[in-house]
Amino acid sequence: MPHQIFLTHEGTRYELTPVVGPMSWSDSIEELGQRLDFTLPIASATPYFKFKIAPADIVTVINEGKVVFMGYIFDMTYTETNRAITCYDPLFYLNKSKTTIQFKGKETATACIKKLLGPFAIPTTRIATMNTKIKKIYNEQTYSDIIKDILYQAKRDIGEDYRFQMENGKLVIDRQNAFLLDIAIKLSSNSGKFDLLEFISNPQRRVSISELRNSIVITKDDQVYTSIAAPDSIGKYGLLQEAIAFDGNTLSDAKRQALSALQELNRVNEEVSFDLLGHDDVRSGRVLKITEAKTGIIGQFIITSTNHTLANGIHKVSCTFKRY
Repeated sequence: MPHQIFLTHEGTRYELTPVVGPMSWSDSIEELGQRLDFTLPIASATPYFKFKIAPADIVTVINEGKVVFMGYIFDMTYTETNRAITCYDPLFYLNKSKTTIQFKGKETATACIKKLLGPFAIPTTRIATMNTKIKKIYNEQTYSDIIKDILYQAKRDIGEDYRFQMENGKLVIDRQNAFLLDIAIKLSSNSGKFDLLEFISNPQRRVSISELRNSIVITKDDQVYTSIAAPDSIGKYGLLQEAIAFDGNTLSDAKRQALSALQELNRVNEEVSFDLLGHDDVRSGRVLKITEAKTGIIGQFIITSTNHTLANGIHKVSCTFKRY
């Protein structure tokens, strides 16, 4: 069954699939949430297909019984021939809403995030257990930036990123390794499995040391508090140093932060992009194991952004990656 798109206006649900034009949805690990764009004909062009539509209406895209996107209409642009609709999922509200809040070091990262999410009533599947205690004042910052900072503090304790996204219409926050993507996936429920990466096109790979850092200095009160370096990397690439202000309390925490930063930054940056046959499971934050010999894209890579397009029944996706 192809993708279906539904509109809910003031409690009444309409299926828009028969009249919707080209559709696209996209996401990025740099931003919380997904964006959906599609077009509809003007009302006079659909005399036998009546529906009402307005900002804040709910739009849902479903494929094979699974929610691909669920969100709200934020923008509508009218022309002589059509209506262009832009929607965002519930995480968009976290990007646009600001607050001032203080955590006094008594609550875990998990508890702090749950408190921040409370006013938004976002449906949730799971939030990973993060025992890092948060002690910080956030002044007039967006909810999304506060949550990202809390996840970064939790990451410093375990040395692994946390990801934050909607899955099947519900929120999931978990460690990066929970988002490994099986490349042997089904095109449809009644088909056999195939290797999605057999359909790579337009591969590109960029390798750079411009963002590499092989020496980390942790500062506090305008003084060097602790530091760490990678001598082998310095000998190979030259000294590339990063200074980070420390807002914690103990030297052990500062050393842990320095080590985490060095592990993250002391690497050759590898940016990859290519196009694939579309599949709904291809999302930013997921990890793929790739072998593309012509450009040397070999190993595990995190999807950093996706742009899905669906037109005339053909589903494609363009992706960017960084090495895992």
